[in-house]
Amino acid sequence: MDQAYAMTKGVMSYISDWRFPGTTDRLSEEQKYSEERAELRRQQQQLEYERQEFFRAKAFEEKRLEKEKRIFDMEWKMLEDGWRRLAAEREQLERFHSDDSEDSGISFSDVSVSIFFSGVKNMRSLKKRYKELIKVFHPDNGAGDAEALQRITDEYEMLKENLGRPKSRIFQE
Repeated sequence: MDQAYAMTKGVMSYISDWRFPGTTDRLSEEQKYSEERAELRRQQQQLEYERQEFFRAKAFEEKRLEKEKRIFDMEWKMLEDGWRRLAAEREQLERFHSDDSEDSGISFSDVSVSIFFSGVKNMRSLKKRYKELIKVFHPDNGAGDAEALQRITDEYEMLKENLGRPKSRIFQE
């Protein structure tokens, strides 16, 4: 039996030696394909990681842009409200200084100056209001009026004196 086994082994060896070049080529190709498959799996994993990283970054940027848009919208609304108020105040001032009011017989001298200082309760707000009125009614200003400025200054001086006194009757209202 050993002899038959040795003979069979020899025949097998001969056959494999005869087929050896094809076997080695096939084995090397299989090894090459398995290495390529391993490399493709590695690249696929790398691409999947990069894809996930891209989607995380995209989600973060979308949230950031949405937050910036909300802030921008809030600021825009505040600006629009400010412009509306400014336009309304400008319109009131223009109506006050319009030539139409002079044609109707109403002049600034007919209106009490104290309306400009209404709501003033302390020296700081009095000075602030006075500075604002000076800017509007100064004669060097296009809409300025020397007579109105003089009346405003006189009223300011009187209020300044009365505000310094304790328990002023003017500001108790």
